[in-house]
Amino acid sequence: MDDFDVAALQLPNPRAFAVNRVVRFQDVDAAGLLFHPRLLEYFHDAYLELLAEAGTPLHVVLRAHTWGSPLRRVEAHFLKPLHFGDCVEIALVAAKLELSEVMIGYRVVRADNDELVALGQTHHVFVDLATFRRVPIPEPLRNTFQALGA
Repeated sequence: MDDFDVAALQLPNPRAFAVNRVVRFQDVDAAGLLFHPRLLEYFHDAYLELLAEAGTPLHVVLRAHTWGSPLRRVEAHFLKPLHFGDCVEIALVAAKLELSEVMIGYRVVRADNDELVALGQTHHVFVDLATFRRVPIPEPLRNTFQALGA
């Protein structure tokens, strides 16, 4: 599956799924900037909220041992610094699908002025948790991902 064009991820998507959060004190490093792995946590938290919105909250899925969607690859582009107290919007703006894989594009902006601060993408593979063999993306999620567009 090909990566997203970074320029395309910079554009707002009216079909995006977005969540807001405030950069917490524990999210910043000694320099007062967002500690880089926290951005990946922001992506993951937004992904989890999308799953819940689609009717498949991950904690329920994992307890049932039906499927998982581990990461195959992740990428982040840091464009502007974030500081403790900044409010950001993390948007899932695009998705590319194959039978058992999805790549999701993310766009992060300051919530107060829409300044673009970060971009990223995550590549998930859907597997049966008992065998770790690939399985098709569950239908409710496939529809949700398709609604984001590519």
